[in-house]
Amino acid sequence: MANVPGYVLKNSRTTRERAEKFISKIYFTDCNLFGKLYPKECPITALRHFAAPGRIPYSEAVKGDFKETKVGNSFGPLWSTHWFDLSVDVPADWIGEEVRLIWDSQSEALIWKDGVPLQGLSPESKRTDFVLTKSLKDQTKYRLYVEMACNGLFGGGLNGQINPPDNNKHFTLQTAKLATYDRDVAALIHDLEILTDMAKLLENDNRGYQALFAANSIVNTVVIGDRETYHRAHQIAVEFFSEQNSPNQHVISAVGNCHIDTAWLWTYDETKRKCARSFTSTIRLMEEYPDFKFACSQAQQFEWTKQLYPALYSDMKKYIAAGRFIPVGGTWVEMDGNIPSGEAFARQFLLGQKFFQKEFGKPCTEPGNR
Repeated sequence: MANVPGYVLKNSRTTRERAEKFISKIYFTDCNLFGKLYPKECPITALRHFAAPGRIPYSEAVKGDFKETKVGNSFGPLWSTHWFDLSVDVPADWIGEEVRLIWDSQSEALIWKDGVPLQGLSPESKRTDFVLTKSLKDQTKYRLYVEMACNGLFGGGLNGQINPPDNNKHFTLQTAKLATYDRDVAALIHDLEILTDMAKLLENDNRGYQALFAANSIVNTVVIGDRETYHRAHQIAVEFFSEQNSPNQHVISAVGNCHIDTAWLWTYDETKRKCARSFTSTIRLMEEYPDFKFACSQAQQFEWTKQLYPALYSDMKKYIAAGRFIPVGGTWVEMDGNIPSGEAFARQFLLGQKFFQKEFGKPCTEPGNR
C-alpha cells in the first residue's frame, strides 16, 4: 500500500470557492453570510409612480399625477424619466437598528428627500441601498422620492454599450423594500472579498496562499448567528492586513474618482444628472469614511451642479475647503488630447482655471485629464 500522508491536502481552487460561496449573493443564501446582511425586511408602505414628460426638476415632479404601482412593473422607453413617491412606515420593533432602503430598477436613479438629492443608485455599480437611519429612533415614518433614469451606467446600447441605442428598452423595478443592516456581517463580507481576490490574483505567490489560509480560517470560525464568532473571525482579517513584510515597504494611496464623460453614450442633459448621482454618493461616502478623498475634474460639471443642485454644491464646497473633494485637471472639460490645436488647449485651461479660482479660491495644481 502506498504511503499516505497523515494530513489532508487542500485544493486551492475548492478552498477559494468555499470562501466565495460563503459570501455569494446567488448560492446558499439560506445558510451563508450574505443571507444575514439584511436580517429583517418589509415592503414599502405605499409606492406611487409618475411618468414624467422629460427631465423635469424636483419641484415640478412632485406635482405630477402619481398612481399606484408595484415591484415587477417595467418602465421606459430608453432615456425617459419616471418618478416614484415612497411612503415608508418602519416597523416599531426595528428601534435601534440601522435601516436601509433597497432599490433596484435595473437603471440609474437618484433618491430625493425634502427637495434635496441624497444619493445615486446603480445596480451596475453595486449601489442598490440607501441608509435611511443608522439607528432608528422615535421617527418611523419617512417620505422619499426616487427619480428613475431609464438608462444604464453606460447608456443603452443594443447588446453592448457602444452599439446603437435600443430605443425600445424598458427597465423592471426588481426590488423596492426596507431592511435592517448588519454591519458586523458587512465587515466580514468585505474581509472575505479582499482575501479571496488576493488569493485569486496572487495564485502562485506566497502572499496569495496566506490570504487563502486566512479566508478559510474565517469560514471555519464563523457560526451563523453567533456574533462572538463574527468578532473572532474579523480579528483574523485584521491581523492579516496588519502584517508587514518590511519596515521600508511602499505605502499606496487610493483616491476616488468617477470620470464622468461630458459627452459619450448619453446626452448633455443626462450628464448633468449623472453628476448629481455620482457626487451625492461621494458625499455620503465622505460622511461615512473620514479618510476618504475624491478627485474630480471638469469645471463644466461643477457649474452644472451649482446651477441645478445648489444644496449638493454647498456640500461639495464644504469638503473642497477641507481638502477631501479635490478639483483636478484645471480644464473646462476632459477634452480630446490628440486633435485640438494649441489655442484650444490654452482656452480649456484658461476657462477652467478661472472657474476654480473664482469658486474655490485657488486653481487646480494636479493633472486630471484622460
